[in-house]
Amino acid sequence: MKESGCDWLSVAIGNIHGAVGEVTKNQKKLEARLSLPHLENLAKVTGIPLVLHGGSGVRQADMRASITKGIAKVNVGTEIRQAYEQVVNAGGSVADAQESCYQRTVSLIRDWFGLTGSATKLLA
Repeated sequence: MKESGCDWLSVAIGNIHGAVGEVTKNQKKLEARLSLPHLENLAKVTGIPLVLHGGSGVRQADMRASITKGIAKVNVGTEIRQAYEQVVNAGGSVADAQESCYQRTVSLIRDWFGLTGSATKLLA
């Protein structure tokens, strides 16, 4: 990877990127199962931080394991977009939709990823 100058690499290891289609755009994404052995090989060969696009819908156990095996960044745009659109589509205000996004983000970080105390760790 040094020859390419690549700093980060987005990998496809069973994840599903974005909404599958207009009909399913507002539904929960299909549960994805990550190929953790493939991820380990990629991490070993590349030696750079790996990115998981399509983190929404990944099984929690796979998600947490992927972080220990080389995933340094996870994109969960569908989760956050759906939180916003549900409020707006129900007639809510932009401010309420933004609050919904914030609450969903907090829930993902705290409950799904199991990360707490990160502000203290980052600012220490």
